[in-house]
Amino acid sequence: MGNFTINKTNAETGEVTGVLNCEVRAHPIAEPKGRTKGFASITIEGVFGVHGISIIEGKNGLFVSMPQTRDAKGEYKDLVHPIVKGGRDVIKDAVLAEFALALDAMAAQKESTVQKLRDAATAAKGQATPEAGRTPKNKNKTDPEH
Repeated sequence: MGNFTINKTNAETGEVTGVLNCEVRAHPIAEPKGRTKGFASITIEGVFGVHGISIIEGKNGLFVSMPQTRDAKGEYKDLVHPIVKGGRDVIKDAVLAEFALALDAMAAQKESTVQKLRDAATAAKGQATPEAGRTPKNKNKTDPEH
């Protein structure tokens, strides 16, 4: 989870009147099948959440798509969106930065799991003896169970 701020501005004057404290969470898709590489959510001031933000691979790299719905004409419309470009840029940068961290964590977790499997295989191999699976030499061959 990452934190970022968005400047609050006066719509008429453009003057910065404060900041909004925000949190972002990003969730990569482990094995993406299409252009969507992950999802994100943001919480603004601990009171307003936006979920369903998509992280998509485009022609020029990753971009962030706000939650959308299709209208009667089949066109996509954002359900929520920043009003000013500066706000969109801040959200995009924060989401993509958190996504990069989440990808790194996912890769580290995957490597950790692979290493644990290697260690378990090595330990199991070390416990195996050449006699494993052989019938002992002194077993009575007439024994019906053997």
